[in-house]
Amino acid sequence: MNRPEHLTLESARAYLMAQARKRGVALEVYAERSTATTIQAFGGAVSDFKLSSRQGLGLRALVNGAWGASFTENLAPPALDRALDNALENAGLSAPVPHAALHAWGTPPTLDLHGEGLSGVTVEQKVGLALGLDQAARDADPRVQSVPYSAYNDSEGQISVEHTGGLERSYQTLGAFVYAAPLVTEDGQSQMKSAFQFTREFTQLDPGQTALEATRKALALLGARPAPTGQFPVVIDAECMALLLAVYAGAFSARQVQEGKSTLAGRLGQSIGSSLVTLIDDATLPTGMDSRPFDAEGCPSAPLTLIRGGVLQSFLHNSQTAAQDGVHSTGHASRWSYQGVLSVAPSNLYMLAGQGSRADLLARLGRGLLLTDVKGAHAGANLITGDFSLQAEGFWIENGVVAYPLEVFTVAGNLVEVLSGVQAVADDLTFSAYAAGAPSVLIDGLSVGGSADPAQRAGQTGTGGS
Repeated sequence: MNRPEHLTLESARAYLMAQARKRGVALEVYAERSTATTIQAFGGAVSDFKLSSRQGLGLRALVNGAWGASFTENLAPPALDRALDNALENAGLSAPVPHAALHAWGTPPTLDLHGEGLSGVTVEQKVGLALGLDQAARDADPRVQSVPYSAYNDSEGQISVEHTGGLERSYQTLGAFVYAAPLVTEDGQSQMKSAFQFTREFTQLDPGQTALEATRKALALLGARPAPTGQFPVVIDAECMALLLAVYAGAFSARQVQEGKSTLAGRLGQSIGSSLVTLIDDATLPTGMDSRPFDAEGCPSAPLTLIRGGVLQSFLHNSQTAAQDGVHSTGHASRWSYQGVLSVAPSNLYMLAGQGSRADLLARLGRGLLLTDVKGAHAGANLITGDFSLQAEGFWIENGVVAYPLEVFTVAGNLVEVLSGVQAVADDLTFSAYAAGAPSVLIDGLSVGGSADPAQRAGQTGTGGS
């Protein structure tokens, strides 16, 4: 018995287009191919080595105003026929959606998201980099006890979108990533922090710098003292502010707004932040982790201002949410893979930098809290109300400089209150590992839940670093 012929991804996509046109149905095909390498090192040896690759096709058929979706990783013609049949059958079972259509989008921007590629990089070079990262972190300081987490990762991919309305486009992308988290110990106290670097060129990776940065952050937390309880003015460090933005990125999704799941619903055109706050989502940043020339529907990417001078200007839209609101798509249709359904998501979300350094903000703060990290957002941050109560790390500030690190404490507040309370913005725009970026900001106050009373805090003195 002869096995059916398996097509290439490009041929399979063309086969589906031909079949759809032959049958007179409207069809969109999202194709994805990717390869990835992950190497973890521990104690001078490779502890995990993983090579992975995958490819597949996500189908969306439009029948009588209703969408039907399916996907396949089998590229043999009989499997492709079944995937098309499934998409059509699912459309027949779905309710029509107002304004559903395949769009003839304009030309997307030209972006180099692939650089020199990885074809000239050997496995030995990747292993050497992972081991070098582990070694650099262990050698960074005598107080480093071990490096529990140290890894190199790269990923190359190709994404294309084509539909029977005449649209056909694709792009290549590459990302290389190193991550280190050393454990440091002194006087019976242990701390662990992490640092990362993302690039589009293997040769630009600097594992030594990443190891030093992670070690510096962990050492700064040694000697932590109990945090006070109360309402205090706060400088939110750039990396922490970026994390908060990433946590609340979903609040800017028009889908979340239309479903009543965003604290920003009904606030378009209103002031939701200080005049110093301008928030942008830009998928065209050459070095952005989530950059792309077009979205999952093929709509061209372009910078989008969400908040300008504190005023909410726009939400993130795909074609469906845009039609519902009577606006144009902003190019934020998203699929987590060819297996996923179409949704709405940000790309590179960031807050514009201001003037002056973080040290300038601390000097202006005088006495209060430097917030450097928050955790537990999956349970402690509410997108509907904007409220949050999160485990936190940071430093106590006296006379405008770091006095000492604080033991783990909690901070509570509200997204809109944080944005409205911004009094100064620094120039240190920093992107997190979640593709969100922010500068350090000085805000008027947050509720801090610590374990030291104010009298005890007043008696604490010393200097530290962060």
